[in-house]
Amino acid sequence: MAIGDDAQAAGLPIVPDIGEEGRVRWGAREITRTRDFIAQIKALIPVGKTSYRNASGISSGTANPTGGTDGDIYLKIVE
Repeated sequence: MAIGDDAQAAGLPIVPDIGEEGRVRWGAREITRTRDFIAQIKALIPVGKTSYRNASGISSGTANPTGGTDGDIYLKIVE
């Protein structure tokens, strides 16, 4: 697979090798764009136990489970 194919398949812009947009002087702009992509990905990662549980569909309680979707995990607390 050629360099950049995965990025293009994911819908990310490619830095050209030639032409005005491929000039070395635009390097800082491309580094900043890369940092923007990293920040966007970091924002998708849950922070904390509760966020991880919610993102993975895990919940708990003393009542019988209601709602949810296939694949969710419900832990019923029995007293």
